[in-house]
Amino acid sequence: MLKLTDLSIAYQDKIVLDHLNFTAKKGEIIGVAAPNGTGKTTLFNIIANYTKPDSGKVLFDGKHTYRNEKEEVLIHKQLTTFPEQKDLFDELSGTDHLKLYASMWNGSSKSVPAIIDKLQMNHYVKKKAKTYSLGMRQRLCFAMMMAADTTVMLMDEVMNGLDVTNVALISECLLDMKQAGKLVFVASHLLENLDLYADRVIFLKEGKIVHEQRFTEDREVYLKVEIRPVDYDELKTKNELPADHLYIAEHLLCIPLEGLTLPEQTRWVERMLGRFGHHLTVGPLGTVEYYEKYYA
Repeated sequence: MLKLTDLSIAYQDKIVLDHLNFTAKKGEIIGVAAPNGTGKTTLFNIIANYTKPDSGKVLFDGKHTYRNEKEEVLIHKQLTTFPEQKDLFDELSGTDHLKLYASMWNGSSKSVPAIIDKLQMNHYVKKKAKTYSLGMRQRLCFAMMMAADTTVMLMDEVMNGLDVTNVALISECLLDMKQAGKLVFVASHLLENLDLYADRVIFLKEGKIVHEQRFTEDREVYLKVEIRPVDYDELKTKNELPADHLYIAEHLLCIPLEGLTLPEQTRWVERMLGRFGHHLTVGPLGTVEYYEKYYA
């Protein structure tokens, strides 16, 4: 388990994290969604002890925190952060990188061939890293995390530079990690992709978690309609919209259906189909929609 308690940090007059509290357990994938400059990287750096918070603490397994060097070494045996491409060694092969990470953490060099096969790296993994394309280097960075095989993994922009096929491949590997009991934090600009494998997505704003999207629980169902501001204003004057409806980023009207009677639901669906049928869907809100709600 990982517990963040009352984390705060500010740079000069800018508050980056403001008394943030959060708990995550093994076997979870936690998505982190927020624009640049809102604290994602700072949060990861504090968890990894690369940055000291002004107040608060990070607790591992209910007992370990960064009290002294011995505790830090113990924690770092079970935690890895996603390597940056600029930190790869140009003269080493991909295989060398994987064996290095396996030896530095909990992994075994015996697992390296299986990782290479899983990530379809056989055709280039024995070449020097300096010959790799952006996508190849990104796959290698992810493979290094797999080779480390730690309990807690912090992945910042894990999908950067990957094509659709490799995004799907990495997503599948993330699900395998979850099944193996790993706790994985993923910050990604591919918001729809987060919905496919994350158990929760947290949204950071002004130093706090302003929303937590839980995919493991029943979610409220909305009638969602793409609608222009002028049409939205006209609709409000002619109809009494539910008080808890949302109009997101001046383009998406979301009417909650669960608080309405069946006849009311039918009337709203028919009303919207009549005017905006080709822009209408029914379902829960996803990460993209919450992102637009809080940041657009």
